[in-house]
Amino acid sequence: MNKNKNEINKFVLASIETIEEVDFLLMTQLTAWFVLSGYLEIMRNGSDILIRTGDIFVLNKGDIVRVIGSEENVTLTVKFLTSEYQEEFPPFKLNMPLSMVYKKDGYELVKNGMAYLYVEMIYPGVGSDYIIEGYSKHLIGLFHRHLGWVDEKEQVHAASDKVKEIVSYINVNYAEKLSLDEIAEKFYSSKYYLAHSFKKQLGISIGNYIKEVRLFHSLRMLESTNDKIVMIALANGFPNVRSFNEAFKIRYKLTPAEFREERQIRAVQNHADGELSQDVLALLSPYVSLGELPANSSNVPDRIEVQLDLQKTIGQYSKVSHVLKVKGELKDSRLIEVRERFGVKWVAVNRIIKKVEIQLNEGQLVCSFRELDRMLQQIVSAGMFPYLQFQSIDFDDWEERGFHNKEWFGKVIRQLNLHLQQNYMTNSEWMYEFRCFYESQSSGELCQPLVNAISTFKGYKNVVIHFPKAPEDAVSLDTDCHNTVYCIDDWTRMRKISLEAALHHLFDEAFIRVIGENMNMKSQNRILDRMLFYENDDYLHAYSDLAQANAIIWQYMSLMNRSQIAGHYFPPLSLDSAKLFEYFPDELASKMSLCTPDGRYKDNWYATEFASRLFDELVFKNNSCIVTKRQENYRILTVYPEEEVHLIVNQNNEQSKLAWHKAKSPYVFVKLDLTNLEGTYRLTKQRLTPEQVDQRSDLADLRKCKKLSFEDITYWNAINRPSRSVEHLNIKGNYTLEFEVPIFGIVMIDLEKTNV
Repeated sequence: MNKNKNEINKFVLASIETIEEVDFLLMTQLTAWFVLSGYLEIMRNGSDILIRTGDIFVLNKGDIVRVIGSEENVTLTVKFLTSEYQEEFPPFKLNMPLSMVYKKDGYELVKNGMAYLYVEMIYPGVGSDYIIEGYSKHLIGLFHRHLGWVDEKEQVHAASDKVKEIVSYINVNYAEKLSLDEIAEKFYSSKYYLAHSFKKQLGISIGNYIKEVRLFHSLRMLESTNDKIVMIALANGFPNVRSFNEAFKIRYKLTPAEFREERQIRAVQNHADGELSQDVLALLSPYVSLGELPANSSNVPDRIEVQLDLQKTIGQYSKVSHVLKVKGELKDSRLIEVRERFGVKWVAVNRIIKKVEIQLNEGQLVCSFRELDRMLQQIVSAGMFPYLQFQSIDFDDWEERGFHNKEWFGKVIRQLNLHLQQNYMTNSEWMYEFRCFYESQSSGELCQPLVNAISTFKGYKNVVIHFPKAPEDAVSLDTDCHNTVYCIDDWTRMRKISLEAALHHLFDEAFIRVIGENMNMKSQNRILDRMLFYENDDYLHAYSDLAQANAIIWQYMSLMNRSQIAGHYFPPLSLDSAKLFEYFPDELASKMSLCTPDGRYKDNWYATEFASRLFDELVFKNNSCIVTKRQENYRILTVYPEEEVHLIVNQNNEQSKLAWHKAKSPYVFVKLDLTNLEGTYRLTKQRLTPEQVDQRSDLADLRKCKKLSFEDITYWNAINRPSRSVEHLNIKGNYTLEFEVPIFGIVMIDLEKTNV
């Protein structure tokens, strides 16, 4: 179970989580499940039950359940705790979920009670302990009133008490060396009778159940820790890595290493697709009116307090590999600036056929590559590498020019390949990407001439083939393999695959269906809708650019928290409203760009620069703060927490709007206690905040101008940038760094040692 937020007190435990497939889970506490999205299928004591979105189900202590959850379901779980001195709860009687049609009166009351309890726990205030205790007792009372309890004579269990004891024993001691002989001796039973009884009652052998429990806990460690796979195997009772790998692959169809990467990638994709699993009000709002939620769930300032030993690191931070996309004319100075400030190595070259001069001379194709050469040479002169994108739109351009011979299209590609070999020695850092699907059309068709052109570049080191999602047999970039090309998916994750397999997968119906149903375009439209929300709000529209800059940092943070895969991503950067992909809406491309077409820096520029400048050694990370180091120098990047922003903007009442209008800065307080820090340091703090936006009144008139002079643009870029403060510190051992990050705020801090 993936827990998003978790709070425990002496009465009750509540969390919003994703419940995945679990075999034979023994319920150790009275538990209520409220499915907020998706569904759960459970088998409880021999009965199959479907819990749909919005349903609530109650499980008694001692129930043995098997659970199958829909992918990425979201469930509010409430567990009622008892101590050894407290009377156990009776087994409540519920054979089908509470819902709008079954026990409706009780459903409404239980639903509200669970929602209020959870919000009170994650946003505690004065008296919260008493309120939480009241909610938990209120829910127990509702169970008594609306469910009743099972009479002992009527109670039929699928498993005997002894089998339950054995299940409980295995669940606790799964990491130890367990055997049928040992368990039989401990529970005073014949091992043959015990094996037969266990299998008959639960439908699984003791040996397989032990393996399932070990795999379950191993999977949790793969998701929640960065421990080495060999350590995970040994910590969960497997004798060696080989047996762990074999059992895991049989059970989950992936090796542990592949599973860990897939889960991390899925989390990134969900984040990019706008699934806000921690946005509590958004999750609960379909079931409970926002106005009915407890008063103290409003905009409560959060805190980040942590003590850091700066001599210790927790891993390496690997940076994403950006590809720069430019809509207008390439400028040498701007390319060099992007390379130096962002560390970008590649520049996209697209609409290639438009850049090739093609003539027919006595029935023969004659190609001139002068315009393309000018662009390639400019990129190389700037110390960067071309990222050539061959797309289906290139074939459209070919036909628009009056050429309809598909074989001739292939001849042009072959002539281009020969030209590159003769004039550029096919530099090993150049990239050659093929996007063969008609992505901007409502069809699942492939551009066959472009597919045929891929073989022209066979043997090149960096051939990349696009798929909407990675084929199953693609492997991590870290995997050693030969005769492979790269494949890149819609989330810009790069993997390896054999050329033969890649060409075969291009015709897979699953990929063609994703393109045909415009799933990639729909996700981009959802992103645009979220951005337009800020612009259309009376109070937030002035900070829409800053909100977009925050979103960029959140995305970086999501990748940074998965440092082992961050370097596997090749996301494009739009310099001047260039479309990141052909199917991008023009409006979205404009909003996500680093600069305006006339050269004015946007907040996105600084957000990208901040994230790109972080050092390689990682000292600390969470969802809104990251600390990195290089020798005795440190860089700290902090952004207002994403979930807190969504809590604020989802408040739909005049009081919260008035508070925002007056304060404009609900904040998170950050306190970093830095230890093992000795010497003279220069502390440089840069900030992007709503207060700065308010102070840029001089730019209001410039925003209205359709065309700005060079002097106007220079003035804009001088004013529209982060505030900067510098102070010198003499530190002897410890230093406490305290600051506030307002909503939409971004803070970048450099600690540079000066007495080296």
